[in-house]
Amino acid sequence: MFWAIMSITLQAMNVPPGQPNVLYQLAERMMSKLNSEGKVGSIEELQLYLIILLGQKDRHVDALALLEGDVGVKTKAIENVELRYLRIQLLIKAERWKDARDATVQILTEINSDDWRTILRYFDTIFLPVQDDADLKGSENLTEARSFIAELVQKEGKTPKRGPFLAQIELEKRVQEKIGDNKEMVMNLLVAYFDKFGSKSCCFEDLSTYIANLDKDEAHGFCKKLKDTTGEKSETVKDIAIQINIARFERFVGLQVKLRSADAMALVNKFWKLYEKALPLGKDLEETELQYGDDYAIMAAHLLIDVHRDTKSYFPLLNASFMLERALSASKHNYQIKLVLIRIYELLGAFNCAVSIYSTMAIKHVQHDTMSHFISDRASSFGLFNEALTQLYSAHEIYHSNTAETPEMILQAYKYSTFSKMQEFIEFQSRLENSLQKMISDRELIRLEFLKEDSVTRALTWLQQELEINTLKFDTAFCESRIDNRDTTVMLNWNPKDHLSVETLTRPAPQPGHEWMTLFTLVPRLLKHMAHLTPINAEYENLVTALESLIASDTVEQQSSELTAEEIKLGKIIFQVAKVFQVLSQAIVAQNSNSPTKEDPAKTVSTIKEHFTAVTRLQKRDPIKSTGVIPWQTFHILTTVVETAGYLNIVNQCLQNLITTKASKKPTFKTVNAAIQEFMGHCRQALQAVQTDIDGLKNVVKPERLTTGLIYELCDGSALDFVRAPENQMLITEKTLKIGDSWMNSLVNLQQEAVSRMV
Repeated sequence: MFWAIMSITLQAMNVPPGQPNVLYQLAERMMSKLNSEGKVGSIEELQLYLIILLGQKDRHVDALALLEGDVGVKTKAIENVELRYLRIQLLIKAERWKDARDATVQILTEINSDDWRTILRYFDTIFLPVQDDADLKGSENLTEARSFIAELVQKEGKTPKRGPFLAQIELEKRVQEKIGDNKEMVMNLLVAYFDKFGSKSCCFEDLSTYIANLDKDEAHGFCKKLKDTTGEKSETVKDIAIQINIARFERFVGLQVKLRSADAMALVNKFWKLYEKALPLGKDLEETELQYGDDYAIMAAHLLIDVHRDTKSYFPLLNASFMLERALSASKHNYQIKLVLIRIYELLGAFNCAVSIYSTMAIKHVQHDTMSHFISDRASSFGLFNEALTQLYSAHEIYHSNTAETPEMILQAYKYSTFSKMQEFIEFQSRLENSLQKMISDRELIRLEFLKEDSVTRALTWLQQELEINTLKFDTAFCESRIDNRDTTVMLNWNPKDHLSVETLTRPAPQPGHEWMTLFTLVPRLLKHMAHLTPINAEYENLVTALESLIASDTVEQQSSELTAEEIKLGKIIFQVAKVFQVLSQAIVAQNSNSPTKEDPAKTVSTIKEHFTAVTRLQKRDPIKSTGVIPWQTFHILTTVVETAGYLNIVNQCLQNLITTKASKKPTFKTVNAAIQEFMGHCRQALQAVQTDIDGLKNVVKPERLTTGLIYELCDGSALDFVRAPENQMLITEKTLKIGDSWMNSLVNLQQEAVSRMV
């Protein structure tokens, strides 16, 4: 019976909004009958009853009565952490302020004084009943709250919990927001909290929310007080942790941003010296443990990322990669170092190096959905198509296992009557099925599968026989229903709140989203239509219109938040050749019909030539100049040209097939064929330009050129102590050559791809 009620409840949860929902009422009647018969006897059965009640509008009073009634007593609901918390929420919703306050006080005094969410609910019982902020000042509730939190603080012993001390800050912050008369008290509490917990790594996360609310002078004053109180000692592990937290706060309040290059380099040297000073203290740590000064190395890298952003030079990124590689050799399992290294290597265009680091992170299970964007976004842009495919297929495993394994999890939840977990399993399944990252990876896989086919015949066959377009949706409803599970907060970030995060700053390109997904859905769908020589229909016209709308929108023209300039250009090229296929198809149909209103053949040829001319203009670009470093942007430009050539080869073949099969004896279309051949000549020139660029770049990245050129430039006159130190020269040479190998692999592969597309 409970299984049946759960099934009805799950159906009730999925009734579309606006439609009458009688399923909840049915489930409630069935549950009420069981309850009246005394058959609701476990926590899970009680939770199912609560799910049914709370799924309906304004039933919180009934849910509270159930929880506090006989069945709640019988199932010992008060001993369940989640139900205990639910009761407090329902009491607040029912505006039973005193009961709610008493419940929170009991938990904080008798069970866990560190229960932060209960602390927040306690404050709700103090502040929510106050109608006028002015009434708060001097109110009995506020006095009681201050006294109660002070008591919690006083009860903490030699190893105090953080909750009560943070509660003092939270209380006074709320008072300040309401009546604003205790700024000094808040500041004193912040400093006192740091004095007590400043050696804990969580101290920054605990206080950053409150520091963000201070004005600039107050925030700078806070950091000064910390330094005045602690000095700059770094002799012990505790000292190092305190100094790292101070440095975090200094960056967070803006003291380390917008520095001159010389000042930034001096600070990098200081952090690296502190990092090296901390290393001896960790000499006896297990291999799996992190070195005490690792965050100094990451801070140094953040500063060098700032310098790269301000100067556009890639040397700071190279230097950051060397320092982080050195730190990683001492702290092999520090995933934060690895994440920054992955992004730096991607910015430097060294995909093999990024993959090498990513493969050591042991990404598992749902992390493939939340974390794979670090390696899979625009993986095709490095020219290493097979390596990129390997990474994408590996990340895709989670979606296959979700399809196979999650239903079994739901079945087990039924089997053991764990009704409260069933919703979580179903939500988990839904989040993965509708994952935005899954859709982005799918589109990238399609691009790579197409690029892998290095002949026109095989690519055409792949489009006709292997590409499935049933799931290639792009409509607004589909895009908006995607769920973004990507973790963009996992990277350490101490940047000021009004600055971009380090994760955002180290993206080689804008983060893909709905626009990107739409573009790379429209391209293969249009190509598949052409490959089958399908007559122009409403579906094709809708695809062309959607592409035109995407590439012509103001946001895209001004600089899309998701698409690069090269991707926008690719979209415009596909739009132009899609129009050519449309014009030619319609002209052939008209010529083959007996319609008296046939279009002028000369006009058809002229229109087609106009579209080809537009494409030729879009293909023009400046030659790539070598700067000693081949960044992601360079590979992105070259790869997009090769990718575009692959698409144009298909279009060219489809146009010729169209003429051959449907208009072979029409003299008009011989002229069109000549225009196609002339156009493909321009495409060959674009590929020849890619080969010329690659030849020049290959000379730059030869090992002998790197050791005598790039490394010399990096080390000669460098402002960084790390780079000048003799003991680091071997590492710098080794890592530079490794980056060079990755560049060469990308260049060689891209050159082969360009040659194979010369038709």
